[in-house]
Amino acid sequence: MALKLDLKDRKILFELDINSRQPNSTIAKKVGLSKQVVGYRINNLIKEKMISSFYTVIDISKLGFTVHKNFLRLQNLTPEKEKELINYLINNPDVVWVASCDGKYDLAFGTWAKDVTYLDKTLKELDSKYGKFISQREIATIIRGEYFIRDYLINKNKPSESRKSFFGSVPEKVNLDDIDWQILSKISVNSRLMAVEIAQFLGKSADLVADRIKKMEKSGIIKHYNFVPNEEIYLYWHYKILIGLRNITEEKERMLVEFCRVNPNVIYIVKSLGPWEFEVDVEIEDAKKFREFMMNLKGKFNDIIQDYSALHIYKVWKYNFCPSMSED
Repeated sequence: MALKLDLKDRKILFELDINSRQPNSTIAKKVGLSKQVVGYRINNLIKEKMISSFYTVIDISKLGFTVHKNFLRLQNLTPEKEKELINYLINNPDVVWVASCDGKYDLAFGTWAKDVTYLDKTLKELDSKYGKFISQREIATIIRGEYFIRDYLINKNKPSESRKSFFGSVPEKVNLDDIDWQILSKISVNSRLMAVEIAQFLGKSADLVADRIKKMEKSGIIKHYNFVPNEEIYLYWHYKILIGLRNITEEKERMLVEFCRVNPNVIYIVKSLGPWEFEVDVEIEDAKKFREFMMNLKGKFNDIIQDYSALHIYKVWKYNFCPSMSED
């Protein structure tokens, strides 16, 4: 059963969604609470498992990589073997995201690769271990992606500005040294780590760490900081819609993106190259509300939507946009 959140909790989550790295004192001023109470409420959201993790969105095209989404339909898999497969993906340094879902596919994950040869190597390793359990696989390469602020948390009337693209289809490498990589590896899995904590681990000064982070933000390597809700108890259902398009023009595409931008329940969109052209992620109250959303979407864009598949994401297992340092 989902936990209940009061308005203050929602405001705190909203601020963490805007920037999960901002200190409690800053959030406190925005939501009208003391720093101590904000800290207590955030810790309680973590303790009650409403928040799974805090992560840093890294544009890995700036590191010389592209991202490829994989969607699997599984077969002849025991619960124990499925857990083994998920753990394999979680522990694989080439995998940036893993999620379990209901619908046309059972499991989805994202892989980074320097080129198609490296991608082929990654997938061959997966097939050698678990290929007999995969009845269907589709792969889509990310061209660009946008996050949208979770305006639904505070019933915001005017939509917040969307965040800029964080993935590129063409790698545009920015050189990093070992210190930069170590900082990225730390904040990629916990964006709430402060510069002092990272500095202690590295044996460097907090000022140096803070300066390096600012430079990576300025260069576009670090795009923003976010939180991962626990879909199993979160108040909103997470759907991913895979949309195949026809007769698409730049104007029609712009209209589709704008539709997503102004809808408070759309949190993420991806333009991709593959079996479909767009992924749209929605967090919404229930199945009925989702059907209403889909009726609205199909009604407005019936001239360009060729087909679609809706997946219910019920568990996110991994979010880590930082490739292994050894692969640099």
